[in-house]
Amino acid sequence: MMPGYAGLSWKERRESMGKTIDEVSADLRISCRYIAGIEEGNFGDFPERVFSTGFIRTYAKFLSEDPGPVLVEYERSIGIRDDSDMAAQLRFGWVERERERGSRRATYTVAAGAVLLLGVILSWVSLHNERRPLPPAPSAVVAVPPPPAVGNAEKTGDNAVAVLTSGVDNVAAPIPLREKTPPTPAEPASSVTAVGGSGPLVGPFQLFLEASELTWVMYSFDDGDPIDVMLYPGDKISIHAVKRITLKLGNAGGVTGTLNGRRLPPFGERGQVRKLSFGQ
Repeated sequence: MMPGYAGLSWKERRESMGKTIDEVSADLRISCRYIAGIEEGNFGDFPERVFSTGFIRTYAKFLSEDPGPVLVEYERSIGIRDDSDMAAQLRFGWVERERERGSRRATYTVAAGAVLLLGVILSWVSLHNERRPLPPAPSAVVAVPPPPAVGNAEKTGDNAVAVLTSGVDNVAAPIPLREKTPPTPAEPASSVTAVGGSGPLVGPFQLFLEASELTWVMYSFDDGDPIDVMLYPGDKISIHAVKRITLKLGNAGGVTGTLNGRRLPPFGERGQVRKLSFGQ
């Protein structure tokens, strides 16, 4: 243990509260070896940084202590020498994320360009077809009125046939008389009923979380103080709120959620840190 290590005061604070390490572990749902490691400055077997810093902050809140000094010792123990090194690592992570986002943006841009090009081609083809010259109209026929004739109509079945008798050559020419077909009434336009829709969620809310992997969770509801908790595989918690729930996950792929009885889509990738908010 390093001389003057801040975790010594945390141990004294815990003992003054009459709490054992096992009791603190049960209250905070943090393993005993991590509680002891925080007090002794032994971070050798701690998990990933996002989980370890979550342990330290949760324990500090439980003891009403400032987590800063212990966090500094932890950062030094894992090889981050000073604030400039820490900032460099954070910048590196940010640059990597920006590169990934840039790659996704490039893919979306190419796809959008392809769709736009296809739309232009289809518009050109449609316009080209509309501009084709129409076929020549048939030559006009001048109708000469025939001499008066006497017509006898014979109807067979549904088709009527008229026999016109010309006064000149007395030649009968059968001409079919077609019955007019009543126009078919236009079908009413189909109506589309909107299902779901977008907009702000309205409370009350009941958020149910279930962990499949070790996950650090910080949540608050209805403008209350944030609460830190560690979820181990198989752990489940239920959060109730009237207006709003704010959620931060240290391992977005290690937990699933249900809001008001409806399954939520995945929160994110394994090891990804995500912030979410439900409500106004």
